[in-house]
Amino acid sequence: MKKKTKWKIAALSVLVIGVSASGWAYWSLDPSRHFENQDIPVLAQPQTAETAAPVQEPPKPDMKSFNILILGVDSRSGEPSRSDVMMAVHVVPAERKVNILSLPRDTRVPVKGVGLTKLNHAHIVGESKGGNQQGTLVATQTVSDFLGVPINYYAKTNFEGFKRIVDKVGGVDLTLEKDLHLKWQKTTIPKGRQHFDGDTALKVVQERYGAEGGEFGRQEEQSKVLRSIAIELLKPDKIPQLATLLPSLRKDILDTNFSDSDLISLAWLFKGVSNDNFRYTQLPGRSGREEDPLVGSNLYYWIPDSESVKKIKEDLF
Repeated sequence: MKKKTKWKIAALSVLVIGVSASGWAYWSLDPSRHFENQDIPVLAQPQTAETAAPVQEPPKPDMKSFNILILGVDSRSGEPSRSDVMMAVHVVPAERKVNILSLPRDTRVPVKGVGLTKLNHAHIVGESKGGNQQGTLVATQTVSDFLGVPINYYAKTNFEGFKRIVDKVGGVDLTLEKDLHLKWQKTTIPKGRQHFDGDTALKVVQERYGAEGGEFGRQEEQSKVLRSIAIELLKPDKIPQLATLLPSLRKDILDTNFSDSDLISLAWLFKGVSNDNFRYTQLPGRSGREEDPLVGSNLYYWIPDSESVKKIKEDLF
């Protein structure tokens, strides 16, 4: 057989393998198929404070939607971690629908064994009793109880992990509607579309004093960063790197029950979501001060409106 013919056969074989692999990835990792063809876990089921019994039937194995809790914790050496970023995400893969509810860290909620306290205290309570994973579980159960919905998946990282994730995907593109004044750095990031590395992206999602709208402006930027990370992960030049990139990314995700294939499928879904299918909501309520049973002093709270929370549950979850 001539050498030229051998090269043609080899090239054709590579092409066939590539097409087959692409077809397999499409059919197995497309979100509408991937999550439909497996049992969705139930990490936390809402419970009543009095009986600790489920308040609704457990989801069926063939459910077509699921809920995620995203946690960003403020880890400091020798201290229990507070959850600084919390987002409850409802996903309907077949409809390419993603609903995000930002939960202010100062939200006043009941935490089992403590009483009414700040939402970001839930992670401290769990971690002080049983370490990192217990912190995740107590925070997750607290959100499940507060919203009255099950939590199926969770992903948690800290500030250093967040910076490394952003850098590993090559940075993120964000559009700032107005100039962002960074109080502690005493500098200003001008408005407009820009490409941020991990360090700058972290400053953006942390800034609540200089952001338009304060804490609520900060929460909106957090949701934009989340989507941008998914978009960067699935850019054509990144796809060949996913197999080697995911183990590295996992080191920066402190705690999660997503598999590697789940994460790829979820990123794929975010990339396919248009603005019409992407809903972002902030928790309605009011500012107030109350005595905190955990620290024993009068603290600032975001006090949620109970009727609005019920409506959000019906509309988003």
